[in-house]
Amino acid sequence: MPLLPNQLDAYARDGFVLISGLIPDASAAAAADAMWIAMDADPDDRTTWPEGYFQGLDDPAIVACYTADFLTAAAALSGHPRDSIGAPGGALAINIFPTADAWHMPNPHIDHAIKEHGHRTFPLPFRLATMTFLSDVPERGGGTAVWPGSHQRIEALAHSDEDKYEYMWALNQDMERAELGDPIVLAPSRGDVLFYQCLCAHSGSANKSDRPRLALNYKW
Repeated sequence: MPLLPNQLDAYARDGFVLISGLIPDASAAAAADAMWIAMDADPDDRTTWPEGYFQGLDDPAIVACYTADFLTAAAALSGHPRDSIGAPGGALAINIFPTADAWHMPNPHIDHAIKEHGHRTFPLPFRLATMTFLSDVPERGGGTAVWPGSHQRIEALAHSDEDKYEYMWALNQDMERAELGDPIVLAPSRGDVLFYQCLCAHSGSANKSDRPRLALNYKW
């Protein structure tokens, strides 16, 4: 069991939990190497870096990050049987590269809230989401911002008018009505995994460091 009872409690209370060192460092490093190859970029030559990178990847080194411990943790947090959490065949790379723009606290959103995709709010479109970090993330280095307890407030808003908030995009537009409170910006290390609930408000943030933030997103 890769989780402690207090981590399960934190996930239920906050709508997210960051598990440190869940991915072995050698596996995370190999996945990062595969990411650079996929981007056709040199980690030591900034002139080859893209402005951003959002792409599905199925390299074996990427898939290898989803270890048995990872899947066991995902099952425990989702409240579903272990055999219902299958190993993915790939994941979505979400990389944030350094910017000269000023840093500011990002605006929150929930996933699956693109109007054209037509995702309904209930039943929830996914059980839980994960961000697997393949690089160390310093302060203001592109860390994920999360709003503790926002999943409960957003769910209450959705139930307050289920006709109005039939779709995730409509709920996303009105999130300020949920009084989300103050966010925190995570600064994870390579190999850490952020698990978050479907209605947990979150956002990427600007990267003011000198290195890109490399991460993988996958949902069940």
